[in-house]
Amino acid sequence: MPLFYVISHYFNLPFRAWEQRKLGEIAKITMGQSPDGINYTDNPKYNILVQGNADMKNGQVVPRVWTKQITKTAKKGDIILSVRAPVGEVGKTKYNVVLGRGVSGVEGNEFVFQLLSKMKLENYWGKYSAGSTFESIKSNEIKAAIASVPEKQEQMKIGTFLKQLDDTIALHQRKLDALKLLKKGFLQQMVTKSGENIPKIRFDDFDDIWEQRILGEFLKESKIKGSNGSLAKKLTVKLWRKGVVPKEEIYTGSSATQYYIRKTGQFMYGKLDFLNQAFGIVPLELNGYESTLDSPAFDIEDSLNETFLLEYVSLARFYKYQGNIANGSRRAKRIHTDTFFEMPIPLPNSNEQQKIGTFSQQIDDLITLQQNKLEKLSSLKRFYLKNMFI
Repeated sequence: MPLFYVISHYFNLPFRAWEQRKLGEIAKITMGQSPDGINYTDNPKYNILVQGNADMKNGQVVPRVWTKQITKTAKKGDIILSVRAPVGEVGKTKYNVVLGRGVSGVEGNEFVFQLLSKMKLENYWGKYSAGSTFESIKSNEIKAAIASVPEKQEQMKIGTFLKQLDDTIALHQRKLDALKLLKKGFLQQMVTKSGENIPKIRFDDFDDIWEQRILGEFLKESKIKGSNGSLAKKLTVKLWRKGVVPKEEIYTGSSATQYYIRKTGQFMYGKLDFLNQAFGIVPLELNGYESTLDSPAFDIEDSLNETFLLEYVSLARFYKYQGNIANGSRRAKRIHTDTFFEMPIPLPNSNEQQKIGTFSQQIDDLITLQQNKLEKLSSLKRFYLKNMFI
């Protein structure tokens, strides 16, 4: 039995067949029009301008740019639909806003918002931009989009049900964001800055002065030859400190490219993505996987805690500053190992390193737990979107 029948029974609704309607018949669509550039401002006393997906986060408008000129508008509570790449992204606004040409305003109920979310999930709008150089959708395409719609009472029930799920997802997202901020704030205070030898926050029983050392004293590059690009089980270092993961490839690599074997516990970074926080530790399940020398791996001496190392190099004040001064104004920011070895690292004794590393790992575990909860809820939402609509 289709889920929408089950939902009708659950909500104690009489079953009535859904009707085929055009989107323009069930919602008011207002296409955006960008103000003249001279009227853009960063002064929040003027009108919030929504230009595209960059002005939305987690399904809500986040004020970023303002305008002195009012063109097309959306009211507080309206839906915002992205009409340029990425087409179909959908959110809501808690403010009265001016609409730029990258978005449209949709005046509709919660059911319409969830319907648009389903259309995005199923890439409904992709058929209009297939083969186009610039991905976009037009006013007539939006208004003429066909959707199955129940009567008003059922629309309200479905909209309310899914909004409650959205609110729960938003709550867990805020918890996740708070944990990440908590970790960032603590680590910035628990590790010394340039010119300091004592951090602002310390665990009890530690009062030794931190020493200024360089990374090359504790790291040794591993160059155990493996197979070639056509045979290697490959790994890669993801951006923004998302770890060392298996590399997904569409095409087989070159047999002329030498790969090197990586071992569990080794530290890795991406030479070309140093400024994009491409750092990680090889996990147990990727022991024996391989990479080229563009993603070098290092054995870590026992006197340097691997988690402390990873947390320190991941601090923006380290990788942004060191990465930029190492390359000057060069466009291609390739950080070679000899340059990396000369970068400074402030070090407490081994016990304090261990304490900081353990503390960081405990917060990471909480972050992972929260991410898993959030993903389960998001997966549940996707399931309902696919099954509660015809």
